[in-house]
Amino acid sequence: SASEPEEGALPEDTRRKMKHISTWNGAITDKYYWSQSLSEVTVEVTVESCKVAEVQVDITATRLCVKCKGSTVLEGKLHEKVATEDTMWSLEDGCKVIMTLQKQRETWWKCVLEGDPEIDTTKVESTRSMEEYDGETQGAIRKIMFDQNQKIQGKPNSDQIRTAEMMKDAWNAEGSPFRGTDFDPTMLNLSGPVGEDFFKDLETKRLSAAREKLDANRPSDGA
Repeated sequence: SASEPEEGALPEDTRRKMKHISTWNGAITDKYYWSQSLSEVTVEVTVESCKVAEVQVDITATRLCVKCKGSTVLEGKLHEKVATEDTMWSLEDGCKVIMTLQKQRETWWKCVLEGDPEIDTTKVESTRSMEEYDGETQGAIRKIMFDQNQKIQGKPNSDQIRTAEMMKDAWNAEGSPFRGTDFDPTMLNLSGPVGEDFFKDLETKRLSAAREKLDANRPSDGA
């Protein structure tokens, strides 16, 4: 019947929040709603019913100012510097100014404006999917993860493995004191970095050995 409460009715507080931006990793203050990712901050400020032409948003690297019909709605010093060329804003529903601020450095903000209520940045959800990174960064992350896993298991990291592979090729090369014996990586010091000169020198020796073999297989002129 009509007197029964509507099933699934949302509480007033929930309905109110749904009309605003997410406050993921941010908060609700008495002046604005805000959220953040590692690279940007989104801020929503409520203004009186107006047109875009009646809103003035000034954002510098260190300060933010929002005015509506000549009256200042929000103003203050930003918690961290932003990249002004990548900053955008819009007016939604004729009463909400939404700003997207690009952080100059990837870090978690405690607040948007200095002096405003702060959040505990140790509790932010900092997980990020691998797909959010470019290919080069993904490769670097995989290498770091592989190296960390190898270190935990007491195994050589990717650079040491690369060095060992190159050493293995040189093991039986001409002039090697190990020639004719089985390759034993434990006899090599793989703990330190190996310079590019080592790899260039090894390549030169390979070419020299190849030329010697080629010359030895050529028929003599008097044959």
